[in-house]
Amino acid sequence: MAAALPRLETLFERPSGAPLPLPAALREAYGGDLSFAPGGRPHVVANFVTTLDGLVSYGVPGLASARHISRGHAGDRFVMGLLRAGADAVVSGAGTLRVETKVTWTPQQIFPAGADLYRELRRARGLPERVRVAILSASGEIDLSLPVFRSPDVEAMVVTSAAGAERLAAKATGVRIHAVGERAPTMREAIDAVAAATGARLILSEAGPQLFGRMLEEKVVDELFLTLAPQLGGRSKERPGIGLVDPVTFHPDSAPWADLVSAKRSADYLLLRYAFRR
Repeated sequence: MAAALPRLETLFERPSGAPLPLPAALREAYGGDLSFAPGGRPHVVANFVTTLDGLVSYGVPGLASARHISRGHAGDRFVMGLLRAGADAVVSGAGTLRVETKVTWTPQQIFPAGADLYRELRRARGLPERVRVAILSASGEIDLSLPVFRSPDVEAMVVTSAAGAERLAAKATGVRIHAVGERAPTMREAIDAVAAATGARLILSEAGPQLFGRMLEEKVVDELFLTLAPQLGGRSKERPGIGLVDPVTFHPDSAPWADLVSAKRSADYLLLRYAFRR
């Protein structure tokens, strides 16, 4: 199994926090420890792959998925699986689910070669074998027949508004629904709801750029794992593409800044990790 894993080259590392109990083969493939330092609130890390000019999606019908950016690169997929396996819970948004209809957010789905080692990591962390996945949706307009809600490897829930919960309850599917207030939940309210429901202290966000932007605005997200794919997407009025933070904008005086935590290389891809300043 270990022979099928990629080998990341560590270019820079600023260790902090407590390392996850990685099996030796995962630690060797990652190029060292993977450490986190959660504080009083849930520690939220986001994960994206972008082109060199910052696109997370070309925005072309039928080609909007992030896999058209990553091109299925093994190093990127390995790290995605590692983060999913190590997190207490994974959150994503309804918009991402509409594009990635087959995704279940399990580590073995994104990188099957690491499945046994990912399970070993989860056991070492005392996590359940089923991955906890929370879908955030203000409206509750979600197709509950999609694989993430039917997979035996997933414990799925939806965090929504009161109106969204009422809409979903009418479908009577047995999926756990958590209503957070009458209006659309803030990102803080949504993350706190996930933490309360699951006991999660380390949460991985695979939500899209819109929710990521809101997380940045509310200072909810603590870290960013960013894979740079060696391609350029370009932009035009006819095809602007979708950027890492879209459509949220910041003023130069209040734009979020981050400190580089690590830089790794996998072939021509760079895998960067940043911690947002508080």
